[in-house]
Parts: sequence; C-alpha cells; structure tokens
Amino acid sequence: MRRLLPALVLLLSAPPAARADDPSDPNVIVTRALKATGWRNDGKPARLSWKDDGVLHFAGMKLPFSAEWWFRGPDAVRFELTAESGGRKIKLAHVVNGDKAWETNDGKTEDLSGEKKEQALNGAYQMWVHSLAPLVRDKEFKLSAAGEKSIGGKPAVGVKAERAGRPPITLYFDKASGLLVKSETRVKDEFQDWKEAAEEVFFEDWKDAGGQKVFTKFRLIRDGKPLIESKLSDQKNHDALDPKLFEKP
Repeated sequence: MRRLLPALVLLLSAPPAARADDPSDPNVIVTRALKATGWRNDGKPARLSWKDDGVLHFAGMKLPFSAEWWFRGPDAVRFELTAESGGRKIKLAHVVNGDKAWETNDGKTEDLSGEKKEQALNGAYQMWVHSLAPLVRDKEFKLSAAGEKSIGGKPAVGVKAERAGRPPITLYFDKASGLLVKSETRVKDEFQDWKEAAEEVFFEDWKDAGGQKVFTKFRLIRDGKPLIESKLSDQKNHDALDPKLFEKP
C-alpha cells in the first residue's frame, strides 16, 4: 500500500484528460464533422475536383464567372476561370504546386512572387485545412477550442487550427449536424494594395452526393464585404489526379 500511495497521489493531482466523446474537445468536433460528411479520413491526401458558377464582386461591379477546380493535398491546386466584363471574356488559369505558383491571364503566364505568391500558397493551405482530415492526423497542427457563435441563426462551435508558418484559421461547425459552416482567417488583400483584412468563408446548402455530404453554396466575405458568391457542382473524390494539372500552365 505504501508503494501505491505516491502513484495514487500523482494520479489524483493530475489534470483530467479529455474524454474521447467530450463534445468540447477540438479533435472530437473535427472527427464528428468528418463522420457527418463521410469525407476521406484514411490518411491519404485529398484529391478533389469540382465546378462552380457565381459572381465576383469587384470595384462596384458584379462579374459572372464559371470555373473548374482541382485540388491535391496538401499544397497543389489549379483552377481555370472564365469571366465576363463589359462584353469581354476573361480567361484565367491559376496553379499552385508546393512552393511554386503561376497565373495565366489571357494566354500570358507569369511566375508569382512576393505577396501575390504568399497569398496563393496560403489559399492552397486553406483548402487543405477545409478538407479537415489533416487536422486530426497531422501532429503539426495545434487545435484549440474557439467558443461558440450563431451562424445563420443556428449555434455553432469553433475550433482554431494553427500551424507554424501559416495564418491561424478558425472553423465553425453546426452544433446539431456537426457540419462545417464557416471559417475565419486574415489575408493580404490584393484589391487593397495588400492590406491585411479579415476573410470569412461560408459553406452552405449541404447535400448528399455519392454517399457523402457536400456543400453546394460558397460565400467569401473579405473586409466585411462580399467578394465571391458561387454554386458548386460535380464534386468528385479521385484516387489520383494527373500530375500535369499542377505543372506550369
């Protein structure tokens, strides 16, 4: 008994560990969200594609656009966008692959650098975070509780995700369904001479698709003003994506 006393004192004085089913534990919240969506949580990188059609708010104008996207976690993304302004069609391709980024505007390609490159790399990082699985599998992420707030008139619980060298991102999950409904971070805004601004992303109108749930509406608010509103379609998971997609366009 004497030998057991020190161990017993140590055990009783230690802070309680988070229960595996503790609804306030960040890992439990994210794991529940993955289960609610049926998204891949097998340790393999996300390989996704989708299309969207929407409106870009720019300089007081609303520019309709359509785009096709490909994402390979953790750090490769490509989109091809067609927009219309004043009867003129604009074609844009944007590619990030690791620590490289390029953009093609009407057939002219440039290697991105400086703040524009930094923002492109952070954009790919946001997509990786939004895929959720790395948050509970990659030990380089630090998760912490971020309180609750009402989103769309419904209570949501927050998780702050931090990783060295990247901006913190706070994710909010609907308390009833467990689904991701919003993310918040700070970005450098190229439309305001790279001024730092708050960015909010809303994930809405979740629907069943091929045994999973996917959001079909996406809204991006920057510095308190609408920037992008779009509807998503043709969301697919892939076992592999053609590596050429992420080469310099």
